[in-house]
Amino acid sequence: MKALVTLLGAVVLPSVAVAESFESKATGAIKVAHTDDLVWAITATCDKGDDVQQRQCRVTRDKKAKQLTGATLLVEGDGDALQIGKFNPQKKSVSVTLFACVRCGGIDIEGKPWFVTGSGAPKLDGNRLRAATLYDNARGFADQASATAWTRAMANAQFQLVIKVPDPSRRKLSVGGRDGLGVDVVAWRVINPCDGAVVISSVPSQPVEPDKLACSQGGGIVIPPDGADALTPAMVSEAMKPVIASARACASKYKIPGNSKLEITILADGTVEQFKQQGDFEGTPVATCIADAMKQAAFPKTKKPRTKIGFPIAFE
Repeated sequence: MKALVTLLGAVVLPSVAVAESFESKATGAIKVAHTDDLVWAITATCDKGDDVQQRQCRVTRDKKAKQLTGATLLVEGDGDALQIGKFNPQKKSVSVTLFACVRCGGIDIEGKPWFVTGSGAPKLDGNRLRAATLYDNARGFADQASATAWTRAMANAQFQLVIKVPDPSRRKLSVGGRDGLGVDVVAWRVINPCDGAVVISSVPSQPVEPDKLACSQGGGIVIPPDGADALTPAMVSEAMKPVIASARACASKYKIPGNSKLEITILADGTVEQFKQQGDFEGTPVATCIADAMKQAAFPKTKKPRTKIGFPIAFE
């Protein structure tokens, strides 16, 4: 039975002098620190262990599911839900697109991946899951240098959503054989962690305190000497860049498209204890390239003895 850690607490955000704002919609929301706890409460089968363990699991699951269904929740979206295009010198702008990805890459629950998206059912684009588009526009810049500087600063952008979990008849999704959880998006915002500015949002929002752990001059990530409390999506994305680059080079060389899900266990010192691959690349040179790159992967130190993550890799 999965022990559901209580990582939920009421969030009280300051109000602003407008009738409708992100802060007003998030007032009293339950902050979900780990999305897998939410998905577990909604999807767990509780069929592992003996009768007593299964019964205890079902009681815990049902109690938490009842608490969360219909409640207002504050969650962090995928770090790569925000996509910024290249600078267009003719239009002097970059495209900015935001997808309703809470966890498009999937969360492993009892050995089964579940994606989490909002604002309607997602679609499959080849092997890639495409959530609904929340924002699609262009941002103007005086020149390429200023556009590049802004894009670098947004490398670790924070994507926050105020959501509600709908009733059971509407929350289960299935796309191309993949199962998922659909949520109702109440409000969203994207924050530049370097200065706390809200870059885009569905309703007006105040700036927040800068997050120096997620940003430094030049766009890097700053880790305290004794380690971060936990790995953030930005930290994981940064550590996995060499792995993705190696996999992309092999996929291009051998012309092997597809997607893979890595299940990675990371020790407190940032080393990889073990990992498993699942998906289209198994038995191909791409899988070998991924395995070789993972041997060299290094994550930031944390205060957690072990961290287990799921990481998707997809190439068309």
